[in-house]
Amino acid sequence: MKVAEIVVEAKVPSVRDQIIADVKKHGGDVNEYFVRFTSMDKLGFSAGQTFGQTPDVDDPKFDVDYIGTGTGRRALWFYPLSTYLKDKQVYASEQPYVWLVKLKPDAWLQTVKRGDNQVIPAPQGKQRVGILRKSSPPAAIFFKPGYDVVGKYYDYAGQHQRHGQVKGAPKKPGIVSKLLGMLSKGK
Repeated sequence: MKVAEIVVEAKVPSVRDQIIADVKKHGGDVNEYFVRFTSMDKLGFSAGQTFGQTPDVDDPKFDVDYIGTGTGRRALWFYPLSTYLKDKQVYASEQPYVWLVKLKPDAWLQTVKRGDNQVIPAPQGKQRVGILRKSSPPAAIFFKPGYDVVGKYYDYAGQHQRHGQVKGAPKKPGIVSKLLGMLSKGK
């Protein structure tokens, strides 16, 4: 590795550093922020996103420590930001896309611990959008889109840049590609 490459790598902030900077910029309580790791380039309640299924608290198959597969409501999983900042070994954290979201002001997550089995109505002026499981590690499970996306980050081969800044302009076709293109057109 050349010295210039080492200097360039040293200047690129990590995803973690970018997240901390965005939280400072947007303000609020750290407990209002959540992160999601995915291999897909989409987030939200759309056909392009891969959803899990998770039983809600009132489902007989619900267990705080059991993820549940193929049963329950469609849901998106997040980690509380505080968990990510303390413990870097959270599930799926090796995925290239990292999303930082903030709980909407009118959204509420029901805190659920071992033994809970009933849905609690949201406080006055709030809407229940999911649950916050007190498992190890804790997980925020959104059944409804009760969050705003604060930041999207893409860790492409350790380059740690905001999504869209890594890919750059498409590569120009090489001589082999040009020749194959001419051959396929019959020129």
